[in-house]
Amino acid sequence: MKELLLFFLLFGLCTANGQITIDDCQEKAKANYPLIKQYDLIAKSSDYTISNANKAYLPQVSITGIGGYIFAGLPEFSSPGSSSGEPNKAQFIGIAQINQTIWDGGATRTQKDIIKTAAEVEKSSVGVALYSIRERVNQLFFGILLIDEQNKQLDILFEELNRGLKKVRLSKENGLAYASDVDEVKAEMLNLEQKKIEFNYTRKGYVQMLSYLIGQELDENVKLEKPIVIEPSGSLTNNRPELSLYSNQLKLVESRSAINQVVLMPKIGLIGAGALIEPGLNFGSSKFNGLALAGISMSWSTAGLYKSSNNKELDKIEMDKITNQQDVFLFNNKLQLTQANSDIEKQKAIIAKDGEIITLKGNVKKSKQLMYDNGLCSMNDLLSSINKENEAIGNQALHNIQLLMSLYNYKTISGN
Repeated sequence: MKELLLFFLLFGLCTANGQITIDDCQEKAKANYPLIKQYDLIAKSSDYTISNANKAYLPQVSITGIGGYIFAGLPEFSSPGSSSGEPNKAQFIGIAQINQTIWDGGATRTQKDIIKTAAEVEKSSVGVALYSIRERVNQLFFGILLIDEQNKQLDILFEELNRGLKKVRLSKENGLAYASDVDEVKAEMLNLEQKKIEFNYTRKGYVQMLSYLIGQELDENVKLEKPIVIEPSGSLTNNRPELSLYSNQLKLVESRSAINQVVLMPKIGLIGAGALIEPGLNFGSSKFNGLALAGISMSWSTAGLYKSSNNKELDKIEMDKITNQQDVFLFNNKLQLTQANSDIEKQKAIIAKDGEIITLKGNVKKSKQLMYDNGLCSMNDLLSSINKENEAIGNQALHNIQLLMSLYNYKTISGN
């Protein structure tokens, strides 16, 4: 229910703002993924299992009936002056027993602890699986942002070429330009339209996949909001769900190891029993004899003593295996974080040069434009300089998005 309410809340906020954020998509993708239903199923299963464990303290009733034929009769007694008669060879014995546990050595409490911890382990496993969805959302979200930046630069270049086309046509009409110059500009504009078509279809596919992931139909022209990401610091805490899984697995082994102590404890309870025998032992005229007793029962088994030492070693080995898995994960996670940090530094170093490159390419374009206007270079040379300046501007926009993606990737790898 909480996940459903969160889904509608995020949907309302998204609609109101007219843009979708990456955090919205992450939450919706998690709520939409079928595996999310496991949380509710695990909780229900745990509740029912704990309820069964609590029933260990309810009175336990057993009834046994035995019927048979006696080949050698039971001892027979009779009162003075009475006739014993021929004994009945058919015999029936009914036994009823009631046991009420007073103390089971901590078995019920331990079993409940194990059930609760096992449920937490299952939830953590689901959390690990759900976390992998974040990477898919990241790839689609930033893929769309990259395409948007490329389309934006194509639009700017198209407008510039369109202005140039008008100017060249006017020059041609005045006999100052060739018809081929007009054709070259037109051909370049058609190339841009082709690229835009390719980008738009790719974007449409990304939006459709993102819609499927988050369970919400998105318009193919939906606007995505660029995330604001704080640069990582050395003090950033690792909050990956795998660490919670390993922690709960260790707790589960500890809970199960408590059984080693439980089996060594005596079990104390109340007992009541009754027996009905037919025919009776002939102490009187009645055909039935009955017997009833009540008292305190205590049972203690030494079987656990022989296995206790080995069980402790097995539990220690199991905990060492889990700890080793955690160490392997942390090692690989640290390696991923190092690579992600290296990507961030690389993108920052590249961006630092983008501004200078754009300035220089702009100067070259202005020079080529002046040369073309004075008949000192061809239209092809001018278009080449225009494309290179636009490429430099586009690269700067792409590098900024890539830096943003690297920062968010670092955040995802660290579980934040």
